[in-house]
Amino acid sequence: MKKNQRQAIIKRLILNQEVETQEELMRLLNEQGVCSTQATISRDMRELNIAKTYTKEGKTKYTMIATAEADVTEKLKLSMNEYLKSIEQVEFITVIHTVSNGADVIANYLDEMDLEGIVATMAGFDVLLILSPSKEQATQLIHHLEKYID
Repeated sequence: MKKNQRQAIIKRLILNQEVETQEELMRLLNEQGVCSTQATISRDMRELNIAKTYTKEGKTKYTMIATAEADVTEKLKLSMNEYLKSIEQVEFITVIHTVSNGADVIANYLDEMDLEGIVATMAGFDVLLILSPSKEQATQLIHHLEKYID
């Protein structure tokens, strides 16, 4: 099967069903006669701008991000506005409190952006810790992140 055919099936499945995991997506694809590796499916999902989001019940699902929103900056902005509860600074650490299951989503986008002033991110269930090289850089990072909040 050609790549564009496989991606069309993936797109249809994501738009019409609440697919929670890549394993579930692979099972659904197999039912459609598509046999691919997990690596191929991951690549297809990235190319189709499919991102993990959370339902109000806290379950994961994959969602297609519109092309205009596809860049990482826009994904971070959407995530910050959907999941963020508060941001505070403790010395060189930025502490972000989120709704349940929101910390890892924001952390993934921050890691992908590779922003100056971030040495590491550590995400838990509803708390994200961002380590900066200095207190001053943590302050600058908070000012930068606040630009993403509507």
